[in-house]
Amino acid sequence: MKVHFFDPPPAQKTGGLDAAIGSLSAALERCGVPVSRELPEPHGGCVVHFHGIWQPPHSRLAHDCAARGIPYLVSPHGMLEPWAWRHKRWKKWPYFHLIEKRYLRRAQCLLATAESEAARLREFFPSQRVDSLPLGMTGDARPDYAAARRALGWADDERVLLFLSRIHAKKGLDLLLQALTQTAFPASTRLVIVGGGEESYVRQLRAFAQTHATKLPRVDWIGEVWGDARWKYFQGADLFCLPTHSENFGLAVLEACQVGTPALTTVTTPWGADLAEGRGFIGEPTVASTARLLAQFFSQPRKPEAERQALADWAWGRFHWDALAPRYVELYRSLIDGRCRLAAPLRAAASPLIVLLRKLPMNMRDLPRRAALGSSRANNPARVFRSSG
Repeated sequence: MKVHFFDPPPAQKTGGLDAAIGSLSAALERCGVPVSRELPEPHGGCVVHFHGIWQPPHSRLAHDCAARGIPYLVSPHGMLEPWAWRHKRWKKWPYFHLIEKRYLRRAQCLLATAESEAARLREFFPSQRVDSLPLGMTGDARPDYAAARRALGWADDERVLLFLSRIHAKKGLDLLLQALTQTAFPASTRLVIVGGGEESYVRQLRAFAQTHATKLPRVDWIGEVWGDARWKYFQGADLFCLPTHSENFGLAVLEACQVGTPALTTVTTPWGADLAEGRGFIGEPTVASTARLLAQFFSQPRKPEAERQALADWAWGRFHWDALAPRYVELYRSLIDGRCRLAAPLRAAASPLIVLLRKLPMNMRDLPRRAALGSSRANNPARVFRSSG
């Protein structure tokens, strides 16, 4: 079996999406399943996996897959979630109904990363096969609280809040800043903001922080940090904050948990049940709710090393790719087997006709084509007129 990935261009998959696709690809390779990024030849044993939507090349490639009899599946990665659907809807709505809907309907499977996303996909496509498989860990980092804080120059007595994500209206950094202006926090509190975004929006948030500096803790604007360099921020923080308006999975929440850092996020992610069990803080994507959760966090003592390790052990046990990758392999194999079972009756029905045609004399084998040509001319007066002239 071979899997062929097609994902958005690099500029559109920075951060979580890029890490998710890369970690899945590496996990499949470790399972002995090669991953390619080229369209396969039409033969059995291969499947195409499209990541993301709103990509015109993907719909064209999907058409080629259908023509070649190659099964394909699509992971929207949250791009049809309510907030994302409303964002720039004037542009998405016509494109979806003219192009995207057909491409998604022809997929053998739509793959969600959580049951909440799967339920919404079924609303769009009630007759479509929709499966749900979580994403896995994007690295091997483990808890290293003290060493990470030394490396970053954070004092032992500081309470460090971390926002590490794209700086985008969807991610809720504005809610976090506003909520902090309404929250009583220790003097030794620091907010660390790691990420980049549209310059005008970042400038707007920085202006807010400067205007309300007397009501905010110290704020460090770090900029974009990706790859392994980001781990020390997760490891050294006391609380990871993502008061987001919409996440189909929220990979950064998992990255915080895997190094033992509790997370504050919202009910618009699939993490509600998990974090509600003492692993973090869940609320609404509003200023009031975020302020309430921050107050709850500051009222508690700093998490001891044993609790951070227990949180990391839970994440490693549930979301390591050693446990998840075989489930992806099983899904891919089911799509390949399903396409083969569908194709077998068609080949069986066609084979007697092929045998009969092969027995005909050479000058008679072309009769079906000539009959079809004659029929098309009869249905087109202009062609009949030209041929009779």
